[in-house]
Amino acid sequence: MLSPEARDIAARPVPNENQRELKFILPDGRVDLARGWLERICRRDPEFPAAVVWTIYYDTSGLISLSEKINSDYLKQKIRVRWYSDLDGRAAGPSFVEAKLRVGTRRTKVRARLPYPAEELAGWDLQDPRLRALPMRLQEHGILARDFWQPVMLIRYRRDRFIEPLSRSRVSLDADIASAAVNPTFLSAADYTALGSAVLEVKGPGDELPLALRSLLQLEIRKSSFSKYLRVYSHMTRRLL
Repeated sequence: MLSPEARDIAARPVPNENQRELKFILPDGRVDLARGWLERICRRDPEFPAAVVWTIYYDTSGLISLSEKINSDYLKQKIRVRWYSDLDGRAAGPSFVEAKLRVGTRRTKVRARLPYPAEELAGWDLQDPRLRALPMRLQEHGILARDFWQPVMLIRYRRDRFIEPLSRSRVSLDADIASAAVNPTFLSAADYTALGSAVLEVKGPGDELPLALRSLLQLEIRKSSFSKYLRVYSHMTRRLL
């Protein structure tokens, strides 16, 4: 069974708009070192220390969401369905449909809990017609997600969560990022190997890496935007997007 702390990992309130989100990329080969350093520098998140995140990314038939990421559009939107498992892949707990919207530098995130438990949703095929109806559950939250949003791929990765005690920044390390399934309507070939890179996310009050975390720069991390959907799509199709 999924541990109680991982069971409601997505129940945390959405960060307020005054928080900054910084992303840093590092090679997969440095993940164990980075995780060890974070264990020493920070403390584990007492509620949500570690889990495997499973995310179905949605898009239109013309891949509008993917195009917005490629072109770095001023307006971006992302719709996804998400659930969690323990580190052995056993899914349990709730599942959620989410929308992330960005206009310039302003971000908005909306989340609605689904009536399906994670262990049930994890068994659905990406062509299951029930999946196409899930984005419409966001309409009561003001998101006009119609049924032309379709599931494109399922991505999974391990997430370790920490709290940096001085700045109170929340830190997550996402590694072993890979596709777990694809919708053949969008992709005819599938490469389920991991990306080879991981991402460190820091959410806090500043625009720079907190002082206590700057020793991580020795691990060849570099500040960069990072879209898992875009990176995995590029990895699977061998297209340099």
